[in-house]
Amino acid sequence: MKRLTFIGTVFAAILALSACDPQKNPPRKLPAPNKPMEKMRDPATPTLAPDGEPIEAPTRHQHDDTAVDTKPIERNKIPEPTPNRAPDYAIKLEGKSGYVKSPYDDQGRPIDVRGLPPGTEAEDPYTHRTFLVPP
Repeated sequence: MKRLTFIGTVFAAILALSACDPQKNPPRKLPAPNKPMEKMRDPATPTLAPDGEPIEAPTRHQHDDTAVDTKPIERNKIPEPTPNRAPDYAIKLEGKSGYVKSPYDDQGRPIDVRGLPPGTEAEDPYTHRTFLVPP
């Protein structure tokens, strides 16, 4: 069984390599253009009118003198970073020791800061901004 597999593999390799022979399969040539030779002309030679005068070809990109906005388009502009400043102190909640209100949260939701010493930076879980634990 192993001998049959080996012979089959060798045969497939020989067949694959013989298909890649450049002498048997020359590269294809591009077909000739379909335009007749009398229609093809040198673009440098001017076209003549019936009276023999040269005809000027129209300019393809003629622009008028209207104002054009030359300001470049801004794409994927990265905003300026906010200046680093010290975070604000949180506000203690009356009647709840160890809970504060973030200075950045408008809804006044309580935040548990038990076990954090005063002056420690903590992150507001609602706005993800940093505040300081009050003394």
